[in-house]
Amino acid sequence: MKAGAAVVDVAPPLGIKMSGYFEERIARDIHDPLFAKALVLDDGETRLAVVVCDLIGVERKYLDEAKRMVCECTDIPPSNVLICCTHTHTGPDVEDMGYGSYLIRRIADAIQLAVNRLTDAELGVEREEEAKPLGNRRFYMKDGTVWTNPGILNPNIVKPAGPIDPEVNVLCVRKPNGNTIGLLTNYAMHYAGLSPTEKREDMYTISADYFGVFSSLIQRIRGEEFVAMLANGACGDVIMFDAMKPHKEVNKFFGHAERIASLLASKVIWAWNQMRFENDLKLAASIEEVTISRRFPTDEEIEFASKLVKGEVKAVNMRHYALKYFFYPKLEEFLNAPKHVKTWVQALAIGDLAVIVGLPGEIFVEHGLKIKKESPFKYTFICELANDNVGYIPTIKAFREEGNLTTSGSYETTIGPNILAPDAGDIMVETALKMISKLYKTVGG
Repeated sequence: MKAGAAVVDVAPPLGIKMSGYFEERIARDIHDPLFAKALVLDDGETRLAVVVCDLIGVERKYLDEAKRMVCECTDIPPSNVLICCTHTHTGPDVEDMGYGSYLIRRIADAIQLAVNRLTDAELGVEREEEAKPLGNRRFYMKDGTVWTNPGILNPNIVKPAGPIDPEVNVLCVRKPNGNTIGLLTNYAMHYAGLSPTEKREDMYTISADYFGVFSSLIQRIRGEEFVAMLANGACGDVIMFDAMKPHKEVNKFFGHAERIASLLASKVIWAWNQMRFENDLKLAASIEEVTISRRFPTDEEIEFASKLVKGEVKAVNMRHYALKYFFYPKLEEFLNAPKHVKTWVQALAIGDLAVIVGLPGEIFVEHGLKIKKESPFKYTFICELANDNVGYIPTIKAFREEGNLTTSGSYETTIGPNILAPDAGDIMVETALKMISKLYKTVGG
């Protein structure tokens, strides 16, 4: 086994549009840098590459090109390269100021640098659990509707509409002398970034959110420098607090991000210190392009969204905000879009020890839990927003529960944030499970 890791700065220029909020924001400052972090593994016959980008999400047109460039530079085929995003809400709009073209080159550079650094290595994987920060953000309400983020301790909440996934998966590669090369942690939580402050300008500050805090912290705890990666799991409906419990806000800038990163780092250290390391693991990869029906707006959705934009109806929940800010401004795009979306499902096998599954959007936690439950591998990493960004991928159950436009507050199932037919998640899960099963046999499971 050989391994190499590298990190490149992908911070955008100031003045770029930012993603992650309903209103438009323009970057005025940089709190901490954004990175593309690459880990490359080589068993002598097969090379795998995983890249984690500190971005909200990137469409396949950019990532396909990055993979093509990687293949030219390193001979690693696109099927063996998984590129995912953390989903920071304080990063750039990839479509603005030519940033996407810049990003393509930087991702390729990160992998090429990691290949340049390939050295004898051994690999370990372990898991822990950390449930304290997590809460499903969708709730059944007393009036029978489902709301996203109805407010902390809202007296109309009945119970969560879905589960959480507290699993913390940790993969470490180190040199034979024990020096760390790279670390890949996988945890399913939407994000944790800006804390409320009196300074409104903080909202216009570029940051990697808690993913960046974790990376710095884990290196300080270990007392060494290495490439520390935190990939987001299946967390389309999982947020950084439980609305059914009191949530103490912090006044410190990025205070909540810091306390969650600290919790997670402690569990990673716990897992790390009980790892068993191996240096002879067969690697394998598989990728499949899936074709999924696109969702088109109804006359009712168009009419209601128009009323919201004109102020004839007041937006009172996240579903309304989605229609007002993410759907109606792009109405022509939705009406004239192709009938189907082609996207990627991917899996990378590391012996029969671990598999890393790449899914292309903000996938609901139930989908990730199903893959983990049925996976034959000892450890299953789920990386969302991998190789593409196709928006939210809810369960069919969530669509059945979404209710009418005027009273329901279901955000993730609303056209705008959601662009795919309700069976999209099931198609991806079944594709991934078939792929995993074949890979398990390939690597000797």
